[in-house]
Amino acid sequence: MSGISRAVAVAGTIVALIALQACSPGTAPQPEEPSVEGEKAWAEPAEPAARVYVLGIDGASWTVLDPAMAAGVMPNLRRLVERGSRGVLKSMDPTASAILWTTLATGKKPEEHGILGFVVPSADPKPVPVTSNLRRVKALWNIASERGLTVGFVGWWVTWPAEKVRGFMATDYTWPLAKDARGFATGVNPELDFPGRTYPDELIRELELYNKVESRMDPAELDALGITAVPPVDGYAVRDMFLKDISLAAMMEPLLDDHDPDLFAIYFDGFDAYCHIFWRAWRDYSRARETSTDAVPEGDRALGRAMDLHLGRIDAALGMLMERAGNEGVVVVISDHGYGDNPDRAPIQRGFNQWIQPPHWHTLDGIIAASGGPIRSGAEISDASVLDVTPTILALLGLPVGEDMAGRALTEMIDDGFLAEHPVTRISTYEDGTRGDSDALESAYDEEALRRLRALGYID
Repeated sequence: MSGISRAVAVAGTIVALIALQACSPGTAPQPEEPSVEGEKAWAEPAEPAARVYVLGIDGASWTVLDPAMAAGVMPNLRRLVERGSRGVLKSMDPTASAILWTTLATGKKPEEHGILGFVVPSADPKPVPVTSNLRRVKALWNIASERGLTVGFVGWWVTWPAEKVRGFMATDYTWPLAKDARGFATGVNPELDFPGRTYPDELIRELELYNKVESRMDPAELDALGITAVPPVDGYAVRDMFLKDISLAAMMEPLLDDHDPDLFAIYFDGFDAYCHIFWRAWRDYSRARETSTDAVPEGDRALGRAMDLHLGRIDAALGMLMERAGNEGVVVVISDHGYGDNPDRAPIQRGFNQWIQPPHWHTLDGIIAASGGPIRSGAEISDASVLDVTPTILALLGLPVGEDMAGRALTEMIDDGFLAEHPVTRISTYEDGTRGDSDALESAYDEEALRRLRALGYID
């Protein structure tokens, strides 16, 4: 059966989602090494000290995930935490995802990496979403590729247009679909067939088969996924973000099967989107679940159960990565910030020199947890920040940490034997002054992206 026929034959229920993940698209052509005059040549293929698999959950905090684990919603995360190390990952102001996920991937402060918010003026100069060409420093996918390792990143913020890597990139624009007036996905729009959504470019044609949208699903599928329990929201469809996460998760296993990268990362943003719109319902549902009471309106219970189902799907993706990693690989779970109440309406820095006073918003306490390979069992990771993630991943891969990176390798969670064999080394910098363009790039996705950012309160 062809890849297209196989994808069409797969149903969209939870059970079918697992089946869909097992289906494998054709292997994309492997990238050639850079040959442009003056471009730094990549090293010969190398072996990592340990393979690393990263799962990012936007907005996650232990105050939310600990009760979810206790309720049996996230058994794989519970298993990872029990076997490995965990801690609070301190965020930084402003807690804007475009800024923070770039910091997490570079080890650099915003003023160094150059991504200072969600939007920038274009040449017009109308505002457009930030684009990867504006990043002034190298990210993990650049560094690992140049050092001979293979990479694969899925859904990460500010990765469009995709950069040439030794492996693949499925950018944050892998899932830009046509929308109706309420913001619901209606299917693939030919006008959105623009370059750079993936690397290699032709990979998008295969990954499109895994995009789940409501127009392609029957009511029974949507009910099984908990989608119909989430009401439509003008300008920002949370159920749309759930389907986006489901789609990216469906792409994950076939991409890993075909490419088997040394460093893999996938990002999910459905939880943060849900909290921005339905935080009160989730908070009350979660509290009632902990106390085994029913003092929650049925609508809130339905919303809470929908989030439980979605956290369970993220947990299933984590379980697949843990199985893939085996005994030797490392699985790392991170978030860019937490989410919670702001009872006194304290001023919160939405962006640089932009302050708001919402009843609930991002908090500075994110998460980090890891297990497998050289990760210690039972270690508490202390004083960790979003600046420490890149140095730690580099150390696990056996690559030097840049002296111009503001963070540190979190060696307290790494076994002494591994550190003796692969000591943390330093390099003055990975930068060569070749990154960072002056103008943002426009795409057919800009209008929809800006609409969502406004609905969430990120921009005016």
